[in-house]
Amino acid sequence: MENKRIGVVSAINNSEVKVLIDESITSLRKDLGGKAYYIGQIGTYVLIPVSNLVLLGMVAELRKEDVAHNGKSTQRYVMTVTLAGTVKAGRYERGVSLFPPVDSLVYLAEDADLSVAFSVYQRYDFSVGNLSLFENQRAFLDANRFFGKHIAVLGSSGSGKSCTVSSILQKVTKYPDTNIIILDIHNEYRSAFQGNCNHLPIADFELPFWLMNFEEIREMFIDERDEHSASQITVLKDLIVASKKGKNPDMSSFVTVDTPVYFDISEIRAKMQFLDTEKVGSGTVAAKEGPFYGKFTRFLVRLDGKLNDPRYAFMFRPKMYAQTVKLKDMLSKILGADGSAQVTILDLSGVPFDIVNTIVSLLARLIFDFNFWNPARRDFPILIVFEEAHNYLPSSGIGTSAARRTVERIAKEGRKYGVSIMVVSQRPVEVSETILSQCNNYVILRLTNPLDQNYIKRLVPDTFAGLVDVLPSLRQGEALIVGEAISMPLRVQVDYPKPEPDSSDIKFYEKWKHSETKTVIDDVVTRWWKQERG
Repeated sequence: MENKRIGVVSAINNSEVKVLIDESITSLRKDLGGKAYYIGQIGTYVLIPVSNLVLLGMVAELRKEDVAHNGKSTQRYVMTVTLAGTVKAGRYERGVSLFPPVDSLVYLAEDADLSVAFSVYQRYDFSVGNLSLFENQRAFLDANRFFGKHIAVLGSSGSGKSCTVSSILQKVTKYPDTNIIILDIHNEYRSAFQGNCNHLPIADFELPFWLMNFEEIREMFIDERDEHSASQITVLKDLIVASKKGKNPDMSSFVTVDTPVYFDISEIRAKMQFLDTEKVGSGTVAAKEGPFYGKFTRFLVRLDGKLNDPRYAFMFRPKMYAQTVKLKDMLSKILGADGSAQVTILDLSGVPFDIVNTIVSLLARLIFDFNFWNPARRDFPILIVFEEAHNYLPSSGIGTSAARRTVERIAKEGRKYGVSIMVVSQRPVEVSETILSQCNNYVILRLTNPLDQNYIKRLVPDTFAGLVDVLPSLRQGEALIVGEAISMPLRVQVDYPKPEPDSSDIKFYEKWKHSETKTVIDDVVTRWWKQERG
């Protein structure tokens, strides 16, 4: 043990230990058991025995300082260590119950010392990759705490987010009752889950308007800046309730404005058109403008814009799902309830960008509401993956908010109803802080933007905030994993997915030298006109 000694504790606070490296150490390299270890390497570990315990700490910083010794000032190596856990009677536990006193001896941790901590979750047989700084050591996670608590996968463009998400999810698709739903903005994930996924292009699949709750309808059709918006909201709400009861007489006693049952939007439009142009009068009395005369004009323009736009046909011109009873068939496909697939990919790439927010809100709410009313929810857990979340789950004050409010509710309450979320983003600073703060597990890949790095520091536990400094130097596919599902914060080279998602960068230089497929302008323009993607 003595040959592993590297220094003593010189100072301590409630989260960090300052270690003064022994003056006799002239080289930061130590050879132990045939392997070279480097004292003070960021992300490596040290051992601090205290009483009958051994504290495990992670190196966060190494620097040189002027230290007074025998009346002289000399430069010494000083290391900052973050305490991560405790080994007691050969068993590793997260957290520290006893802090080391000043002058406690500090030892370098070698691979054999760390095997207890690294393998504490090995019984779950769920490993996402190799530890970056330790050969042949796998990073095992508590799979229940990982998927049962919310997850954030964050990293700059090109850092390997899509491959990381695919790799992690592929490890659980082998189980027959896995239920994962991916909201795929760019249609990247279909190739990664060939053979065990339902791929549902929303633009072809149909997502009928009558599934929207009133908040989503209001956001889509009513301009809150309109001076008549209050009247529009009141009348629209009453007409929707009346139409839902009229079209579903057997449910009229319990139907509300938010009940997902069919109603006739054309009928509602006609009634609001009538009220907008209504004049009242009788006999010799000149006709006067009705109480709502001219107050619904802007609403009708917005409504007609959606109803007549072919891009919105999947929502406002349903053919498969034009009856209330069809809701059961739709949910069976989305939730994979027939057991035909473990992953459902809801392809949003063909959805008009201006209603992606509303579509995400609708889909997320449908999934959450299903399990909310599901008495067997504990046996039917669902993971929803929000890809490119910064596009539709913005920070407060940015853009529309229907999806943000829906997902914030799931982030706060979802775990109680068997619904967990995975938020994937390249710009965490632009994602709702409420949602990210509810995540208990973070898979953080390379982040180069200082604003994003500072934001991450606020999200991770204070004791490990210093580890964020390593983010700009991570390799592609390498991640810092922090959270309840792992024994301690770890740098992990995530396994490469097989097969991989369709997310690789276009090789500009190679294609400029020789392109295998030539672009035909006429064909592209025709596709553009018809809104057909290749």
